[in-house]
Amino acid sequence: MNFVLSSLSEGLLWSIMAIGVYLTFRILDIADMTAEGAFPLGAAVVVSQIQAGANPWLATLLALLAGMVAGLVSGMLHTKMKIPALLTGLYSINIKIMGSVPNLSLGDSATVFKQLASLGLTNEGAVFSLSLVCLLLVWSCVRLGIISR
Repeated sequence: MNFVLSSLSEGLLWSIMAIGVYLTFRILDIADMTAEGAFPLGAAVVVSQIQAGANPWLATLLALLAGMVAGLVSGMLHTKMKIPALLTGLYSINIKIMGSVPNLSLGDSATVFKQLASLGLTNEGAVFSLSLVCLLLVWSCVRLGIISR
């Protein structure tokens, strides 16, 4: 049972990236690597902020904002400077954000999962709960979700 839950939680995490890749490659018909680069960027921002002692929820919000800025910069480089979309997504600033250290350990630092574990949730339960909340938020914002209300 533990194997199934861990497989589902990891699959849910990777499915978000797969949707981003699908949108850029198939629907928009652009070979843009920003979707793949935004996930490590978010991880670098979260880890560096948690290592600096920031609140994990604030660090997650900052990671979201960093991903948005990465998409904005990539879009501006592509549309305003006429740089091909594939090349605009290949810049890497993750190691610079992490303080020139390519691998940081969270160790005993406070994380979102540790805060949720204090509520009695396992890591798998926390991932599932957060994924469900995110899906419900997205569903409530899309046209079909608004119609179904």
